[in-house]
Amino acid sequence: MATKKSSSRDTDPQEIYVSRSEKKRLAKNIEEIAKELVELSPAHIKKLPADDLLKAELSNSRDLKGGALKRQTKFIAGLLRESGTDEILAFLAERKGSHLKQTGAFHELERLREDIITEVLAAREEAWHNHEHLTERSALRYAATRKPVHRREIFRQLHAAMERQQFAETAPPTAED
Repeated sequence: MATKKSSSRDTDPQEIYVSRSEKKRLAKNIEEIAKELVELSPAHIKKLPADDLLKAELSNSRDLKGGALKRQTKFIAGLLRESGTDEILAFLAERKGSHLKQTGAFHELERLREDIITEVLAAREEAWHNHEHLTERSALRYAATRKPVHRREIFRQLHAAMERQQFAETAPPTAED
């Protein structure tokens, strides 16, 4: 009697499924960060919050051209995937006014939107009533109709929430505080 092998998605319900396209987008974003790092001056490379290997590879890439530079950039992107990019994005935003951090925030919102839609699609059999949150309603509408307008509405709601949170974090304390 043959037994069915269970995939990792079947065994761990907490694991979030990431589509192949999303993995490609994430890899492309990391490559964009690597390209920005390659263009840094030697002084900025020294101040970079990264390990010595990454700094050395960035310094070695200064004289490369064409295909060699592309290979080196991909290698640096691989190093970034292993070590993480949060500190480096903060550094780039502080030093160069990088748009990559903002782009990363938008991609995170898009990922959250897709997670909400995926969760709702998985629970589609539940009743339509008793949904208190507008985002859930938009996700349910998208699950039922597949109209892009509902996807955009979820993004707008998440973006507004992100802006409110950023405003609350940067707002000066009031006299009541």
